[in-house]
Amino acid sequence: MKKIKIVFLSMAALLMASCAPRVVTDMYTSEYAALSPDSVRVFLMNEKVPEQTLAIGTVKVVDGGLAAKGSFKQVLDLAVKATAKNGGNGLVITEHRQPDLRSTIHRIWGTMLRMPETESDTSVVKGSLYHALAQPADNQYVQTYQSPFEEIKKRNENAPRNILRFSVGPSWLISDFQVGERVYKSKCGIDVSVDYDHVWTSGLGLGVNYLHNYTSFEEGFDQRLDYIGPSLVLALPSDKWRWDMALGFGYCRYSESVGNLSVSESHVAPLMRMGLEYKVSDQIALGAQMNMITVKLDKPEGFELKDNEFYGIKRFGIQVGMRYYF
Repeated sequence: MKKIKIVFLSMAALLMASCAPRVVTDMYTSEYAALSPDSVRVFLMNEKVPEQTLAIGTVKVVDGGLAAKGSFKQVLDLAVKATAKNGGNGLVITEHRQPDLRSTIHRIWGTMLRMPETESDTSVVKGSLYHALAQPADNQYVQTYQSPFEEIKKRNENAPRNILRFSVGPSWLISDFQVGERVYKSKCGIDVSVDYDHVWTSGLGLGVNYLHNYTSFEEGFDQRLDYIGPSLVLALPSDKWRWDMALGFGYCRYSESVGNLSVSESHVAPLMRMGLEYKVSDQIALGAQMNMITVKLDKPEGFELKDNEFYGIKRFGIQVGMRYYF
């Protein structure tokens, strides 16, 4: 029972430690003896420090992993104690981050100082501490973390809501394809695509994509793909450049022909698109995009597949063209 109790208490101690903010110091010198925390004067980043002041190290108070208690006052108190422990009587707060998606506590970074003793009397120290605690959010050292989604939303505030694209370019067969006795490992064709996207300020949107592919083989065999379907869009614009990607599932009609003979079949297929475009005016942009489509076809009777193989085609294309914003 004693062993179990010891183990339990050890685990509890570790849990308590992980719930406390973590204090990290990096010392430039260790020649000064420890002082009382009551002698540490706090400076904000935009405040002037006294002359003949020496920086003796840096300190940061950050999340220990599961920190539950970490108000600005609590983390500042830890930084002040660490400064005093290392012989400092001054602390400049160089950065302060408020609770956000990364951490539930306040976090601060600072420089520890060694000032002339006349600059750290009790009344001045208390006044500096009250000043720092009274207005932490009104000073330029405060940095509030902005989530990626908030940043995307800000970028999309003045971005176009509707985009129409016309693109053309080569595409390549990237799966094995047999015509007669010959197996093609790769074959170049031509893609023509028309895309419409509507994007909200969140950067997310919905689109409609049309893709036509034509490929001709030396044996007089022609292959065509026609795809149309909806997609989910993610866009990230800047002043002139705009990056986007889309993932969709839609109707795909595959057809092949030799002379006057032709056959076709229809399937649901996935389409992925990534693009980058440059804005040349308020409504016109030039861009390039990549797309990939995979179509699973009906397997003929008696046709044997190897492990991890499927009967169908995969195509990868690169197109360039014009974009119209409205």
